[in-house]
Amino acid sequence: MRHLLSFTLLPALILSACSKLEDEGDTGAPEEIAEPIGSYDIDAESGEVRATLTDSDGVTTTMQAGSEVEARFPPPFTAYPNAQITNTTWVEQGDGTFVTVEFTTPDPRASVVDFYRRQAQAAGIEVEVEVDAGETTTIGGENNADRSSFALQVTEKARATQGQVSVTRGLR
Repeated sequence: MRHLLSFTLLPALILSACSKLEDEGDTGAPEEIAEPIGSYDIDAESGEVRATLTDSDGVTTTMQAGSEVEARFPPPFTAYPNAQITNTTWVEQGDGTFVTVEFTTPDPRASVVDFYRRQAQAAGIEVEVEVDAGETTTIGGENNADRSSFALQVTEKARATQGQVSVTRGLR
């Protein structure tokens, strides 16, 4: 689950960057691929993934994912105070953004949930989903007016709380 978005988004970007050339019949020849309109790169040392795609409408989508990617949140969201960030996925598309940040903190799960609930409310997002299941809490909601959404999943472990927060704003 840790790199699910990276492994899901990267192939989609790659596949959409290529298109099959149409021809009038099957000649049995291998398919020709048009010039890609995107790129991707995986840093061998850090494992960071960078991808860019410009669609047929001219909208460019860029993605960065990895343990060293800066956790940039759309306001008013911020990283949990003193959390150790273990992975970040950042996507920009036109004026829209999507970020998923994975982290650990020694603080209790309830503190993390309260922190992000307050930030969601400040963003005009009403928490519509709340599920407590054993050691895990999941909350989430949307603000349709500015096309933003938020989801948080936190699990309390022996000496730490592990979390994943995702915020989307303005994507089409």
